[in-house]
Amino acid sequence: MKATTISDVKRGYIWGITSGMSWGLDTVLIGLIMSTTTFATSTSLLVSGALVCSFFHDGFATVWMSLFLTVKKRIKCLLPKLRTRDGLFCVLGALLGGPIGMSFYMLAIEKAGPAYTATITSSYPALGVALAFIFLHEKLPIRSWLGLIICILGVIGVGYEPSAAVAVSSTFFVGILYAVISALGWALESVVCAYGMKSGNVDPEMALAIRELSSFVIYASFIIPVFCEGYSGVLDVLTSMSVIWLLLTACVGVFSYLAWYKAIDTIGASRGVSFNITYSFWAIVFSWIMGNGEFSLKLLGCCLLIIVGVSLAVGKPKDVLLQT
Repeated sequence: MKATTISDVKRGYIWGITSGMSWGLDTVLIGLIMSTTTFATSTSLLVSGALVCSFFHDGFATVWMSLFLTVKKRIKCLLPKLRTRDGLFCVLGALLGGPIGMSFYMLAIEKAGPAYTATITSSYPALGVALAFIFLHEKLPIRSWLGLIICILGVIGVGYEPSAAVAVSSTFFVGILYAVISALGWALESVVCAYGMKSGNVDPEMALAIRELSSFVIYASFIIPVFCEGYSGVLDVLTSMSVIWLLLTACVGVFSYLAWYKAIDTIGASRGVSFNITYSFWAIVFSWIMGNGEFSLKLLGCCLLIIVGVSLAVGKPKDVLLQT
């Protein structure tokens, strides 16, 4: 955490809120893309559509970040920073959060179903806060822990839709294990990237460029060939209009990740994660705005829980400075 004034903390809060808001929009847009004819009719995409989306998302995000760094005349610093100790931590964060977190998330959905997967992976903020406390020595008062728990309960309420019957088998328990690995990967990403930016040698913009490039390379060289059984799904997307929408959606995703990294760098991994989890609330808002979502008292209640939980978790700006 690098905030030294109340103004810095407020700026970190704004970045955190922006992160959750834009990731909620990104989530809705990805959902709309995956409901297009391309993903509904392609045999390859029916099985591996989410991973192919992640491949394109990180690939186009790399393009956007490269253009961003080029405009700022910093692109030549990317490879030198990538070879530094701090840069390698950002690479590790990319591996944990992208290919590992997302791939095991999709495998968990396949084995254990979306309800249990969403419930378990919603615990990643609590894991992130605990890991930040252990490795980064970030301190949170009891009030903040209570707020985080309330927030997680709200997120679980939003995403959990129990099925009438669940077949408990060895495959189901494997799926639960995959969900735990996914949550751990996402939690570790925030902590590892925060550590990589701690010294100031790698700033949030450069860290994000390293993250997206590393994740894309891993998807292209390992995840797509192994888990998607080749590039047929990738080719189907490339020859459709979906590729244009993925390019534009990746721009939203880059902005969200950049805001998240700036929040982590300014107010710490624990509070950055607490803000980021509000994406579930914003996804509901944007779904409703786009006419693709339904309003219910359950959703309203869960969203209020998330808002109250985050408010308690992050605390007042002056209290944040007193805890450093």
